[in-house]
Amino acid sequence: MKDSRYFTPAELAKLFGISKQLLLYYDKNDIFSPEFVDENGYRFYVLSQYFTLQIIISLRKLDVSLKEIKAYLKSKDINLLKNIYRNKQQEYKKQIEELLYLEKTMQQKISFLNNIANLPLNQILLEIQEEECLYFSEAISIKKPIKQRMNILANHMLPVFSHESFQEYLMGFHYDSKEYFYEDRITQYNVFISANSKLNYKNPIKFIKEKGLYLCVYCNAQYGVVDTQIKERIVKFIKQNNLRFHGGIYLFPLRNFWSTSKPKEELVKLCLRVEYTD
Repeated sequence: MKDSRYFTPAELAKLFGISKQLLLYYDKNDIFSPEFVDENGYRFYVLSQYFTLQIIISLRKLDVSLKEIKAYLKSKDINLLKNIYRNKQQEYKKQIEELLYLEKTMQQKISFLNNIANLPLNQILLEIQEEECLYFSEAISIKKPIKQRMNILANHMLPVFSHESFQEYLMGFHYDSKEYFYEDRITQYNVFISANSKLNYKNPIKFIKEKGLYLCVYCNAQYGVVDTQIKERIVKFIKQNNLRFHGGIYLFPLRNFWSTSKPKEELVKLCLRVEYTD
């Protein structure tokens, strides 16, 4: 039937650059149906339905659900439309906040990577560090098979990687200072991550890295292992400067598998809280 008062599905779809299948989908879901179907099964839309479809297409571009659209089309209540817009406005505010956070994080990462080449490698530094809340893993015994140790690490990192969006995190390893410097081998350690309220940690082991004076060294660490000579220099520095250990060792990976495939190029920052003895 050719009638200037009606659109065929193909004609109406063409006006919006959509497929006829989409019109059929809307019909099956009782969102938008043709005005009538003739005895041969041909479907026809009245001209005024162009405007209804305009509403549907526009709201779908705003990612409004079909359920919400259906409810609105039944009443076309202006207050309902305002609520739809308000809800989308709040969603966009959150998205903007997330994008600004990501943009800032990317800039920080670029700056950090640019500065790696200028780090004062192998120099013993003293610096004041602020208090920080960390989430510790359970103690990881060196005696455990490597796969078990890997599972503990991975489970501790799971809230980061299972989060719906990218999350910046500070991750590292904690060792007993006396064992680290004076024993032949390390028996256990903890993995830690900076506390983040967005991450879904259930009953995390919270540990406060205290504010205070820290001895720090930027150095190479193949597979995370700091050279014995660096350890000996630190012990010597502590004795010569009337310092003493206060707490454990914090080892922060700076350059690792993310930015190099060569273990000899891996870098860490070793931090140890110290106090003067007099």
